[in-house]
Amino acid sequence: MHLAYIVGTYPQPSETFIAREVAGMRARGHRVDVYSLFRPEAADAETVYGWPNVLARAVRRASGMAAVRALGRRWGARFAATGVQAVVAHFGSQPSTVALYTGDLPLLLSLHARDIYVEAERLPEKIARAHAVVTCCDANLRALRERFPDAPLHRVYHGLPAAWLDAPLPARARVPGEALRVLAVGRLVEKKGFTLLPTAAASCTLRILGDGPLRAALPMAEGWQSPDAVRAAYAWADVLACPSIIAADGDRDGLPNVVVEAMATGLPVVGSAVAGIPEAVLDGETGLLVPPGNTPALAAALARYTDPALRARHGAHAAAHVRAHFAAEAGFAQIEALLR
Repeated sequence: MHLAYIVGTYPQPSETFIAREVAGMRARGHRVDVYSLFRPEAADAETVYGWPNVLARAVRRASGMAAVRALGRRWGARFAATGVQAVVAHFGSQPSTVALYTGDLPLLLSLHARDIYVEAERLPEKIARAHAVVTCCDANLRALRERFPDAPLHRVYHGLPAAWLDAPLPARARVPGEALRVLAVGRLVEKKGFTLLPTAAASCTLRILGDGPLRAALPMAEGWQSPDAVRAAYAWADVLACPSIIAADGDRDGLPNVVVEAMATGLPVVGSAVAGIPEAVLDGETGLLVPPGNTPALAAALARYTDPALRARHGAHAAAHVRAHFAAEAGFAQIEALLR
């Protein structure tokens, strides 16, 4: 099948799930062309960019919806010329708005987090237009079903490829009495709850990998890291902290991909009981759940993992749970079936 993927910025460090989906669908024999609204510094040579530079972005801002319609029509003409058979649009924000103007090809709409709760554009129209709508966790699915009970909604976990699932678990040898190693990975934005960590993990060795608007409040953050460096950080850590909250503007996580990645390496997770996190972090089995925004509860949960036996037991269960329920190939097969 010849597919056109419409996304916001490709590739994007915080959206590895899209790159994995593109690679996974290509590996299943499909031709996948990526159409990205914006061009990152590390651009992909095969990706078609809509507004690739500062001048193009300025014109877009000045032209408003006229620029969105023009881009959609231009890409639609390209789809027709190259034989595209179906469109996959990621996010309920501007990428899928552009998709509305590309023509009448079958549309699969993929929804995630902020694009549902904060930045959605014309979502009823898009869901009515889509042949299928997928989202990344059951929490999102429930929220969407409340609003769109008759829509063709499906939950498709982002999952991990075989390179993750088949890899041996890292050895985590520790010196007796060594401080607990706590890792957090993600964008430095309000919904991640990372500003709780300097206090909650005061007696631990804390690393935060990521970047974003709250960098000044988290000066210890190390910025974006390569996939290999993030994977090495999982091997370094004793526990992943995912203290997500619902932000003041309603923004929230779906199921953070770093949770599943960390669990796959045998890391237990201390996560908030919010959004899709409890779908992977089973309290007392694969990690510990705490109320969102509760710094003392977060600190107490982290302190429990100073027990190496508990870390080992929950980490082993975490790795087994991911291998049983979060294989990327299962998600690719769902998407493929919906497209067919």
